Amino acid sequence: MVPTASTYVANLAPADKRGRYMSLAGLTWVAASGIGPVFGGFLNDNLGPHSIWWGGAFNGLLSVMSFLFLSVRNPAPTSSY
Repeated sequence: MVPTASTYVANLAPADKRGRYMSLAGLTWVAASGIGPVFGGFLNDNLGPHSIWWGGAFNGLLSVMSFLFLSVRNPAPTSSY
């Protein structure tokens, strides 16, 4: 995931702002590492352990739909070998 995400961010960013984009992308990983366990513990304590799995399934489906939207919006360039 990390090489793919880093490449995507680097290609998305303008050349003069690439460092800012990369640092913000790295910050999302750190924030998720801090928020995820707290939120998972909250779900486990208040809604039950199954809610964590349903939340993960929802996030996975949301991610797939987001990537599909991005692939339709920005199709990959075709290469001619």
